[in-house]
Amino acid sequence: MSKLGKHFKNLFVRYFSVLNYRSFIAIAIALFATWISYRFHLVFDLDLTLISVAVVFPLVFTLGSAFQRREKALEHLGRAKGALSAIKFCFSYAKKVDDLDKEKIYKVVENVKTELIAFLYAESNDKEKLNTAVGEIQNFITVHGNNLGRSLSLRVYRLMRDVIMGIENSIAIKAHRTPYSIRAYCVLFIYVFPFFYAPTLIKNIQYQEGAVANLLSDTIIANGANGYTIIIYTLNVIISFFLITLFNIQEQIENPFDQDGLDDIILENYLLDY
Repeated sequence: MSKLGKHFKNLFVRYFSVLNYRSFIAIAIALFATWISYRFHLVFDLDLTLISVAVVFPLVFTLGSAFQRREKALEHLGRAKGALSAIKFCFSYAKKVDDLDKEKIYKVVENVKTELIAFLYAESNDKEKLNTAVGEIQNFITVHGNNLGRSLSLRVYRLMRDVIMGIENSIAIKAHRTPYSIRAYCVLFIYVFPFFYAPTLIKNIQYQEGAVANLLSDTIIANGANGYTIIIYTLNVIISFFLITLFNIQEQIENPFDQDGLDDIILENYLLDY
């Protein structure tokens, strides 16, 4: 594939990856709500600030919380990787441990990170393999305690604290999401919003009582009511599409490990490579 083809492919993936069934539902509801408003002559001038608080506040709250969870996940994964690397270096300085045993513990340490990444990728929350991998480090220290020495063993245990904290915090981010009730409330009001927005658009644009009408009247006056109708349908669809797209982005980064969105964490970067 040429560079130009790859460029357009990346653009397509970037801008259309957030589209799903909710996007089409929101567009369909916006069209239906506008049709209902015309069909039953629903016209009123509602203060959209009230509706905006019901929609925008929970949307901004959940979106901000989801991005904070992603940043925390990066921090915890980095802490776990750094501590595991330090543990590996500590074992490399154990003079009384032979090279064959050192190779074994290196593989054990690397396996902890491999199992953590496999757990974060998986849909289930089964931690058995991960717990076993972490426990193998403890078993190695128990078996080779005399050769490692008290000072080195305590140093490894202190580093294991950072490893376990990083692992448990990453698991918590995967298992526990932003409040489901707020997300359910948010998507409900996004779907309801067009039924309030369409009559307000008709009032402010078609009946030319709002500031928006003054900007549009010169360009579509020749088309009469049909020109206003197209504008009202379009605006209602655009605002609904915009809101549901933000909600879809928030849903994609709810779990920053599942590789469902463009902003998900690239877990391969956290494998032990040194």
